[in-house]
Amino acid sequence: MQERKTIKINDEEISYFLSEKAIHIDNNDALKRAVLKPKASTQIAELTLEDHKRHYHNALPISTVSLAAEIYGHVFPEQAAEAIKKIPMPDKLEQAINLVLEKTDVIDAGHESIDGNRKIWDAISKIVPI
Repeated sequence: MQERKTIKINDEEISYFLSEKAIHIDNNDALKRAVLKPKASTQIAELTLEDHKRHYHNALPISTVSLAAEIYGHVFPEQAAEAIKKIPMPDKLEQAINLVLEKTDVIDAGHESIDGNRKIWDAISKIVPI
């Protein structure tokens, strides 16, 4: 496994690791608290993209705004899913909620070849102000 790194954003330690074609940001309580403040998601995107470029000597084909949108897109659906899980529900619905939680544990942002949602985040970044 790759070396975990941290950056400090809004007094929170944001943990992540790098791979050749992606950045992997832990979607944990520190990230959730940090992104509640303006520009935090953009700062995280800038710093992790810069670190990836420094480490691998080439830039990932991801814009700062697209990565910032992806961070928000993972943090807030997870919070909604966690709140919904507190309500009694049928097993099938609970399984669907668990799937959302599993898919948002780590934000994997990378090349289109390994990140099937890259085009979605790119499109969102063009229409949603971050």
